Amino acid sequence: MKKEYKIFYWELDAKGKFIRSLWSGFLALLFLYWAVWFVPAHPAFDNEFFKLWVPIVFTLLYFASLVYKYRKWKKES
Repeated sequence: MKKEYKIFYWELDAKGKFIRSLWSGFLALLFLYWAVWFVPAHPAFDNEFFKLWVPIVFTLLYFASLVYKYRKWKKES
């Protein structure tokens, strides 16, 4: 069986979108946490909002997106 590789996100089925979101979102969150905590920031951004709340909000949005895509995948299959 030959497997087709699709480059663009909109060409994927629900399972492919879930899997791609799983690994690419994880990498994006790792970069966000690295940028917030380990990169010296501009003094205007060195406060509790950017160091705590922005990563939490993006993490919650990431997990909500994964739950939505997982349910959509299971509904289609």
